Amino acid sequence: MVDCEEVSMDVQVEKERGNEENEGGQRTSIFSPQLKAMMRIKKKYLKRSNSVKLAVGSVASDPKSPQTRKSKRRKSRVLFPNDTLIKPKKDERSRAKPFLVLFSVIVFVQVYNAIENLDDHVMKYDLEGLERAMHREVFGQPEALEELMDHLNDYLSTYAHQHPLALSLHGASGVGKSHLGRLLVRHFRSVVEDKLVVHYLSKHHCPLKEAAQHCASALARRITEVVTRAEEEEQIPFFILDDVELMPPPLLDILQTFLQPDQTNEFLNVVYVFLSSLGQSEITAHVLQNASTAGAHKPLRRALSLIHPLWTEPALELIPLSLLEREHIIQCFLEEMTLEGFYPDLSHVERLADELAYHSAAGRQYAKTGCKQIVGKVNQL
Repeated sequence: MVDCEEVSMDVQVEKERGNEENEGGQRTSIFSPQLKAMMRIKKKYLKRSNSVKLAVGSVASDPKSPQTRKSKRRKSRVLFPNDTLIKPKKDERSRAKPFLVLFSVIVFVQVYNAIENLDDHVMKYDLEGLERAMHREVFGQPEALEELMDHLNDYLSTYAHQHPLALSLHGASGVGKSHLGRLLVRHFRSVVEDKLVVHYLSKHHCPLKEAAQHCASALARRITEVVTRAEEEEQIPFFILDDVELMPPPLLDILQTFLQPDQTNEFLNVVYVFLSSLGQSEITAHVLQNASTAGAHKPLRRALSLIHPLWTEPALELIPLSLLEREHIIQCFLEEMTLEGFYPDLSHVERLADELAYHSAAGRQYAKTGCKQIVGKVNQL
């Protein structure tokens, strides 16, 4: 645009000069002196602006110029790392990715192996078979059996423990405590060595209270021998102790010492199961009021703590057994009659069940003696 204006102005100046020469100075120019001065000034301005633009363009096109180097430096600058100008190579940028993948695979394999080892450890004790047997043969105790199996599953899933597992099952007479203890003994003797399962009966092993100290020493030696053998064979021993309410204080004192956490490792990998009728009045009152054993643990522990400090140990878990309802009594009759070879006539069974004494609460009937008298009544048939 500027070049065209400059050319047209030059043409007009040349025409003016030609006219002046042809007329030999006889005619005056068509442009006034002021206009001519303005045209000359504009021409000089245009020439100067064009020269500046050409100079700037040449500098910008020169790759060695400071402006060009500065712009290129600004565009290609990479902050990696610590504001360095060195670009990382391709293989250096991707080196962390395979290590991350390898680390993820290693963690996954370790977690998977840990889970598999836990499953294998539990399967060794066949706890699923134990649970099926107890639900099949123990009536009216779904809450207690579920709580019992939860503790066994958690404890037996590993071999390293911070304290032994002590489960104390309490209930009224005839609710199935002794039968449950026999089931535990039979099952664990079938999955571990027979000598690693001890069934201790207070009536049989310590019948005289005068020999309580001697019984306590003998029990301590027995526990130590079994635990030492179990440690050598890398297994967990089981002690099922029935009729704990008949144990004299020295025996309870010895059992309390074995529940302490500050022992050697072999004495921390032990399962104790206590079966007792202590606290049955608290359980009975709670069940009659709430129709369930849920929430009976606190009043039961308060009552037991007044008897002996054994039941205040944090490692000891209390499991209350519920009262048996009339329908459970009928199931006990049917099973016992089947074992004795009698035809299980339902009408006859209901008549025998009506002969027992019951607690009545919230429209339910709870047997006062549980299934305790059923064996004697069936034997009279």
